[in-house]
Amino acid sequence: MFKRIAILGSFSVALLASEIALTKIFSVIFWYHFGFLILSTSMLGFALAGLFMRIYRERLSQIDPDKFIAYGIAASGFLLVISLSLITNNHFSPLSVSTSLADMLKLVTATLVLLPPFVMMGMVVLYMLQKWDAEVSRLYAANLLGSGLGCLAVLLLMDAVGGLYAYVIVAALMPLIAAFASFSWNKKLSLVFAALAVLIASSLIFNTFIYPLKQPNDKVAAWANEKKIVYSDWTSLSKVDIFEAEKFHSTGIGLWGLSPKNDKPLPERLGVVIDYWAYTTIIRHKNLQGYYDWYDYMPMYIAYQLLDKPEALVIGSGGGMDIRGALLNGASKVDAVEINPAIYDAMMNSLDTYSGDIYKLPNVKAHLAEGRRFVESSHKKWDIVQLSGVDTYSATQAGAFALSENFLYTKEALRSYLNHLKENGILTLTRWYIPSKNGLPRFSMRLFTLTIESLADMGYSEPWKHILFMRSGDFTVILIKNEPFNRKQIQFVEGECERRGFMFLYRPDIRLSNVPLAYQSYIDTPDRALWRDKYPFNVDPPTDDSPFFFEHRKMKNIYDRESFVHRLLHGFDGQTILAILLLEMLLVSLTLMVISYKLRSNGGGRPLGWLYFAAIGLGFMMFEVTFTQRLVLFLGNPANALSVVMFSILVFSGLGSMLGNRICAKVPLSVILLLVVVGMILWAAGGGPLLNALIAIPKFLRIITAIILLAPISFLMGMAFPQAVKKLNDSGEHDLGIYWAWNGVASVTASVLAVIIAMGVGFSLVLWLAAVSYLLAAIVAPRLSRNV
Repeated sequence: MFKRIAILGSFSVALLASEIALTKIFSVIFWYHFGFLILSTSMLGFALAGLFMRIYRERLSQIDPDKFIAYGIAASGFLLVISLSLITNNHFSPLSVSTSLADMLKLVTATLVLLPPFVMMGMVVLYMLQKWDAEVSRLYAANLLGSGLGCLAVLLLMDAVGGLYAYVIVAALMPLIAAFASFSWNKKLSLVFAALAVLIASSLIFNTFIYPLKQPNDKVAAWANEKKIVYSDWTSLSKVDIFEAEKFHSTGIGLWGLSPKNDKPLPERLGVVIDYWAYTTIIRHKNLQGYYDWYDYMPMYIAYQLLDKPEALVIGSGGGMDIRGALLNGASKVDAVEINPAIYDAMMNSLDTYSGDIYKLPNVKAHLAEGRRFVESSHKKWDIVQLSGVDTYSATQAGAFALSENFLYTKEALRSYLNHLKENGILTLTRWYIPSKNGLPRFSMRLFTLTIESLADMGYSEPWKHILFMRSGDFTVILIKNEPFNRKQIQFVEGECERRGFMFLYRPDIRLSNVPLAYQSYIDTPDRALWRDKYPFNVDPPTDDSPFFFEHRKMKNIYDRESFVHRLLHGFDGQTILAILLLEMLLVSLTLMVISYKLRSNGGGRPLGWLYFAAIGLGFMMFEVTFTQRLVLFLGNPANALSVVMFSILVFSGLGSMLGNRICAKVPLSVILLLVVVGMILWAAGGGPLLNALIAIPKFLRIITAIILLAPISFLMGMAFPQAVKKLNDSGEHDLGIYWAWNGVASVTASVLAVIIAMGVGFSLVLWLAAVSYLLAAIVAPRLSRNV
């Protein structure tokens, strides 16, 4: 039995690692929201595995268990690399799948070719749990513990070798596990499996042909010549490529917000892309007269003109353009915060000379950190806090659970920035303008409402007097103060706008007539909440509980015919993917229900069992999704959140599974589940304030705190599956296929539904729903036995 536990544990390490690595690959070659395709396909594959195991149980019962496990594990690794090769060699444009039949077929193909490896992996795991059901607690514990370790291992591996190499190495690990599994009874077969592992790993030698990670035409990296790349790194956070951008030297690309009035020569520069997107710039430093004169036509540095030798905090320092802009405009000191380790490394080492040592200047202090976390853990105050377009449409380490969440643009975030300003200090944010086709502001309107409502929450009765809002081309810049702007400051900014070619979108002293009326209308309305509700786009101020600043479509209209059809015809954005997946999972659930009832007369389980396993699948995944997001801010970055949350939940669930027989011999399963409900309710009620109170403690203590807080609930949740299986076994029911399928389908549905609910209401409601799911399971648990 120890060998089987080792096999299942190590296989689970590789299984979860492959899923996370594949999510990062999809973020690079397609778009960040296609990570949901990995999550849904993998779990759907596990659910199909349950059906196959149920339908073909007679045939499978005649196969030697050791052979099935060894061949299944080896086949999983082989199928993983075959799937990736087929997908990367049949690349499609995500924004054209609805207008191009060829791209649509490639998307469908990508989904279909992803299913076989996950079906096979699901069959291996389920087969072992079902074949040795008397040891299900220990085997399930090995599955969970291995998955937890796999989460940590793949992050370390991606940091070391990048997403593609990590994925292929993990796939090669599977035949090695098969070689170990078969060594005692067939040494020749073991050597064959080892050779397959070497073959899979060797495919990396020809990776550009076997797994071509093409740059999509609808991403800015397609502008780059691969031969001109001067720096490239792929970590668990993102893939970063820095390239020569000679053809942009005569244009304003990368110099976002540059006024059309600029007549100064533009600088030499390098382009920086994150996951082939999120274009930014590294300016080549030259000590030439007038070389930096074009900075005078960048709107985001007006704030510096209002203060004398300000100390500045630049969040998202990237290639250093904002640092140089701050210094050129009189800043005496600059704290520069960059979250991406690849960009930070490039600026500190490879490209330090090119940029004029911008990160190393005497009056500059560079920090590798998440900006919001850096601010809230600091006791320092600044004259200027600056964020210039800090965002990226790429999957974080949270991978498949990510839909452009961003804790930099929430009401709580703005309150933190403003609280860290000195007297008369200024917060300045730069964001896209880009109105709708009808001319209605979207991104800029949401930034405006976010600012107004954040100031109102801080107690300012006339928050609009604390704002100056201007536009330059496709970009907007908002200046925010704790004190109202006085007449002298407004007139100065007015003069600068006229001289530099910028225009006001809102100013508190004059009603503007040459700009969209939405800004002034929002100020004038007696009921701002009602105004936002009637506005065609979602411009509600994001909060930490629902930090989706970039998703401007209203979730209540996600299936609105005009909006939904429009998105289908103009490319799949994140919300469209969610809407389609939810419909898909509802259809799958109905199909599974029909199949379940047809199989019921032949040992296909009972509706109460389906309900129980679906409920714990819903609750477990909603809990995991919620805390993967909630702890991003507390732990400092997505990597820490993913590794700590998934490791804690899976490892302590594994321990709960391992010790469940002893505990449940004294405490009924229904009581265990009720304790889970109580724990979730306590988290929902007090978790947020508790984390906020502890955010300033050292990183190591924050990690320990998060683990301690997650451990009790995770430990209890780990008993739900194996103890239910034990109940079924005791009642003479040994076929888990249908129950496994219900658990898998519910998990997929929960992952999609959790984000939809969080975007519409907040993650707090998701946690309450997780509690309701476990409450339902607690009610059903005593009835799982046929004798009850």
